Amino acid sequence: MSATSDQTIFLTTDLTARGDRPMDRAIQLSKARGAKLVVFHVLEKGRHDSAAVDAAKAEIELDLASYDIEADILIERGDVVSEIIDNATTSNAAMIVTGVARIGRLGDLVMGTQLERIIHHSPLPVLIAKNRATTQYERLVAASDFSTPSAHAIEQGHKLFPKLQAHIINAFHVPFEGFLHSETATEEFRTEQHLLIMKFMEDLKLSSEARSNMTYSVEYGDTCSVVQQALKNRHSDLAVIGTHGTSGFRANMMGSMARALITYLPCDILAVRQPPK
Repeated sequence: MSATSDQTIFLTTDLTARGDRPMDRAIQLSKARGAKLVVFHVLEKGRHDSAAVDAAKAEIELDLASYDIEADILIERGDVVSEIIDNATTSNAAMIVTGVARIGRLGDLVMGTQLERIIHHSPLPVLIAKNRATTQYERLVAASDFSTPSAHAIEQGHKLFPKLQAHIINAFHVPFEGFLHSETATEEFRTEQHLLIMKFMEDLKLSSEARSNMTYSVEYGDTCSVVQQALKNRHSDLAVIGTHGTSGFRANMMGSMARALITYLPCDILAVRQPPK
């Protein structure tokens, strides 16, 4: 199958067994969009000669053989994160598709340093494929704290998946709730948060039609639990979150909430980094 679009899906693989899920999803996205598929691997350890390159390429070709799809295969040497980001950017990719480091015994994602660095430094959205791609995405939930990074993530999520049903969710706590013990205070704060999310929706850089087709809500509770319940209630298979882009001392740090959501949500994650100012 040849690409009929200038979109590019950039799949990065470490050639381990856990790479089947991102490969499934990248191929499905490429076929559905008529997009070019690039499969990328970095020779990080061991031999870096031409024989090693040929062996890695042959392994990828074997994995692709049953999919009936054409793909560009790129093999590079060097630092995994910088090579992935540089080559994805050069390829003019719409997104980077990657997998997880591993899944813990309780089902949570163990991110790994390289995955966290990719998410935090990539100027492109990063799709983390946790599940097998048995169907196309149908619904997404986007977590919002009304910040600029979360707005940017929602805008980019809509750009990449404009046909998906989208729901924006905000989780809130009542300040000093341990001292107040008041349902009235909770409802007053809920009303305030509702007004904030309405304003947030109005300010999104989306068409009026796009905004009108999105639903939104505010829910009391911790963010991870609220977002996970929203995914379950709406049968959503994709979560969209924003991460902060920084430089200097904080360049290798990701927000704790973004990390928690990426770690514990059970669905695929589209992580979008806010461009540094």
